[in-house]
Amino acid sequence: MLEFEHIIQVNDLSDSDAFVIGRTQLWEGLVLRARCPDKFNSSLSCRVEDLAADEFERTIDVGDFSFRERVTFTPGECIHTQTTEEIEQLYTESLTRLEEPQTGYLFVRFSYKRDLDDSDDAIDVGEHLKAAYVQTDQDAIAMIRALAQSGLFGQSIN
Repeated sequence: MLEFEHIIQVNDLSDSDAFVIGRTQLWEGLVLRARCPDKFNSSLSCRVEDLAADEFERTIDVGDFSFRERVTFTPGECIHTQTTEEIEQLYTESLTRLEEPQTGYLFVRFSYKRDLDDSDDAIDVGEHLKAAYVQTDQDAIAMIRALAQSGLFGQSIN
């Protein structure tokens, strides 16, 4: 089982020239990523079935592989994703938590758990997965910042 977490700083308030996004904008971007991961990664295809205002199931296709996940929200705070037991698939779980230790200082903590196939000892699959998670999360935050700066989400705080 791989268990891994990392944190990304969203706003650098020490840089007066940097665009600062608000908590609402960041949240809207994180929800967009959860509902439409194919907008953040063109190799994915996604179908969503709403279950409640704060819960849905999504089926993600990657090439010939599909997986189904239940996604639940604690609005403005966190997004929890976990594979369902309806189909045989690897167990995966993630938690995306918005953190604001001081007003305007926004961070996102990403936590992951997933089964690993340890069939090849020559490659450290866990380390490759960690690097991939960090890169895709950094890319997603960069895209959310760009979308917020373009005026797609809420209002800027600067």
